[in-house]
Amino acid sequence: MSRANLVLFTPGPVMTPAIVADYLVDPPCNYHRQPGFQRMYDENQEDLKQLLGLRDPSAWYVTILLASGTGSNEACMQTLSATGRGVIVRNGFFGQRLVDQCARNGIDHVVYDAPHDRPLDVGALDDFLAANPDLKWGWFVSHETRAGLKNPVVEIGRTLKRHGLLVGADCVSSAFAYPLDLEAAQVDLAVATTSKALMAVPGLGLVFSRHAVMASLKAASLGRNYYLDLVGEYEKQKKDHAPRFGQPVQLHAAVRAACMHLKEVGIEQHMARIRSQMEDLTAHLESLGAEALLDPRYRGNVAVNFRLPPGIEYPELSELMAREGYYILYGIIEDPSMFQVCTMGHLSQADIDGVKQAFAKVLGARRRAVA
Repeated sequence: MSRANLVLFTPGPVMTPAIVADYLVDPPCNYHRQPGFQRMYDENQEDLKQLLGLRDPSAWYVTILLASGTGSNEACMQTLSATGRGVIVRNGFFGQRLVDQCARNGIDHVVYDAPHDRPLDVGALDDFLAANPDLKWGWFVSHETRAGLKNPVVEIGRTLKRHGLLVGADCVSSAFAYPLDLEAAQVDLAVATTSKALMAVPGLGLVFSRHAVMASLKAASLGRNYYLDLVGEYEKQKKDHAPRFGQPVQLHAAVRAACMHLKEVGIEQHMARIRSQMEDLTAHLESLGAEALLDPRYRGNVAVNFRLPPGIEYPELSELMAREGYYILYGIIEDPSMFQVCTMGHLSQADIDGVKQAFAKVLGARRRAVA
């Protein structure tokens, strides 16, 4: 393989279409205050809302931050904190990260805990909210990527909204990977990123927000943030079709290319490809003795964790698979008996066939040695 580049079966960054690399090298404009950038920004604004499946895109805006999904979540929670105490729904690794962010930033919050190996029980959440009537906002993770767990977005959002809360969702690993109905879920703020199923490159956070909610958050703003000022960035971008501060034109150009690619392929076909490739790989790995860990009813079929067969642990698996040309991520980093496979990137059938052959070589040989 040229320059020892490995095919990524990771949950972000991911493999990207060739057009993304082309636009990174040769963007349509070269400065973020040019009219050409404003046109590109507007095109991305329209396409991102369309690709996410918003039925009333005029009611929404995509504020683009120079930040990861984690940074964008933080900007949103800081903004919501001006309205009062919030609740963080924690049923996985990234829910814990949200809690840590609130604690480090002094954001007033309570935590609702739930098991990490099954979708959130909205009935129990409803009881918790009824017992905590002072809450003003809630934040939850739609897809707990570390476990591959798909949470019931619509049911969670509606439950939070029924108790009068502003509703926020970390949709970093679900947006553009499988259908989301933010409108039915009554979500007010949703975070995505450019490095995952959109198949652009890392660097930009995408905050989908309702115009009406941003107006109320502006009225409540305490002005504590400067760079990660979601309200200020929203106001500036809506007015000038450009960010307040310099953002790399190349990253926006990569988003332009990714949107063009997904519109050409079709977002439904893109999502179906992610799922079918994962199902194919899951069946293959289980035939080699690598058991998928999460109940299949609960999987998002975007990223799946597997238990390694006896005689091999993740560090060795990673090294051996890299020799074959593929990069495989750990499942839970503290547990070397696990690994994860993700298909949200730009992966061809040849990539799938190749990684299956590599797994058969690596795991098959080890199974024979153990036997």
